[in-house]
Amino acid sequence: MYSHSDFGKSFKLEIAQETNKEIQNKFFNELSKIDKDLIEYYKSFSTPEDKYFNLYADDNIIGYSKLTFQFDYAVLSEIYILSECRELGLGTFMLNSIRSYLEDLKIKLRTITLPSDRTGKNFYEASGITARILLMEEKRDNNRYRP
Repeated sequence: MYSHSDFGKSFKLEIAQETNKEIQNKFFNELSKIDKDLIEYYKSFSTPEDKYFNLYADDNIIGYSKLTFQFDYAVLSEIYILSECRELGLGTFMLNSIRSYLEDLKIKLRTITLPSDRTGKNFYEASGITARILLMEEKRDNNRYRP
């Protein structure tokens, strides 16, 4: 478990085999506004070894992250915080906690974000993560952007 205190509140991050389905559905619904078909692909991106990092304020879940292990890497494919709890540095707390966890395991981190998800892209770049490969596909009729 990892803990963090700020703004007069205590936050904890617990490692689990699953997360709260209601909060995970909020994540998928938000990203489905960008590209519903691609989100269906992300939903299938899992293994039995997946780890979830559930974020709590007091005893209420307010966010989570999902790691999938592939070869010599852990892939951070989901990171989500309820909208009313954003801009408090909790995403950075979660990412840094995951980095510490993986450093102890001597596993490298990779992340996934949609190319049009500027919020996700900017978050990762501000945290020292950069694109090393781009997955390209046929252009679609619908533009992908976060409303």
